[in-house]
Amino acid sequence: MADSDHSTTLSSVTRRLLMAQIVAVGGLWPLGARARENISVKGRQGDPARRLCESWHEVHSSTVALCQKQQQLETYLVKTVGFPCAKMRLRDGGERTVNSVESLDKLYSPENEVAWGRALADLAAHQARWDAADAEIGFSRTDELIQRSEAAEQALLDELPLSPACSVEGVLAKLLVILRYGEHWEDPDDFPWRHIRSVLDDLAHCYDIDPANIVNTNEQ
Repeated sequence: MADSDHSTTLSSVTRRLLMAQIVAVGGLWPLGARARENISVKGRQGDPARRLCESWHEVHSSTVALCQKQQQLETYLVKTVGFPCAKMRLRDGGERTVNSVESLDKLYSPENEVAWGRALADLAAHQARWDAADAEIGFSRTDELIQRSEAAEQALLDELPLSPACSVEGVLAKLLVILRYGEHWEDPDDFPWRHIRSVLDDLAHCYDIDPANIVNTNEQ
């Protein structure tokens, strides 16, 4: 019976799948009442925390778009080329599927050197086909862009607690960032996300502000 080697990690794939859930989560928190007409544009622009939050949402939306694009490219590669792998015939007549040279090396012995060499050549050929298709459609290039976008996003997030809000709108903007980021990785009904949403909605109601008018979140 054939065996499969599952030692190859797909952490980058998992991360992109998690990031793709952002679109589904974006509509879970409630909005407050409509914004007051007398909130001045000058007042909005004068809050550094609010400007920082707007920048974070912009970068975050770019990350989401890149993740969605890469998922499409990865699906194309898997369907047309398949994840690089090779099958190696074992001494007992069985067969093992491997996905990396490291996994193949574990099966090497002087007695099965010929079969090992064939499997190594098959794996290299499959990897070459994957790399050629990757270079053509830009899968790896997109991954590099995702990493840069995520780094910029995290840098802005790290600045958030260091940037005091100068207005209620700034406080709401910070809460929106915290919710949008935090709820992606945990159950949005768990503590503290449901409670933070409640605080945000209370503030929005008390000050008659719609959080949707605080920053442009560019939800897709």
